[in-house]
Amino acid sequence: MHDDERAEVRVPRDFEDAWARYIIAEQRALVARAEGILASALAKALPEESREELDKIAQEGQRLAKEGLVELLDEEGAIYYKHIDELDTWDVADRLRADTARS
Repeated sequence: MHDDERAEVRVPRDFEDAWARYIIAEQRALVARAEGILASALAKALPEESREELDKIAQEGQRLAKEGLVELLDEEGAIYYKHIDELDTWDVADRLRADTARS
C-alpha cells in the first residue's frame, strides 16, 4: 500500500487508543533495553554460546535503543531498523516477527 493510499484509511477511535497504548509499551521496552535490561538477561551464557558474542549483542542492542531505534524483521527475513517515532500500524507485524525471532 502506498503512502497516499494509507492516508485514505479511516481509523476507529478505539483503534487509535490501542495504537497509543502499543507505542507506550514500545517506548517502555526501548527504555529498558537502553538501560541494559537485555544485557542482564544475557548475563549467563549457555554452554554453546560465546560470552564475547553475547556481550557484543547486548552492547549493540543498548546502543540502538539509546538512539531510539527498534528492530523489525520483514517477511523475507531481512532485519531493518526504524526510529520509534517513525513507527506506524503497518510496522506491527514486522516488530512482532523481530521480537519472536530474538526470543
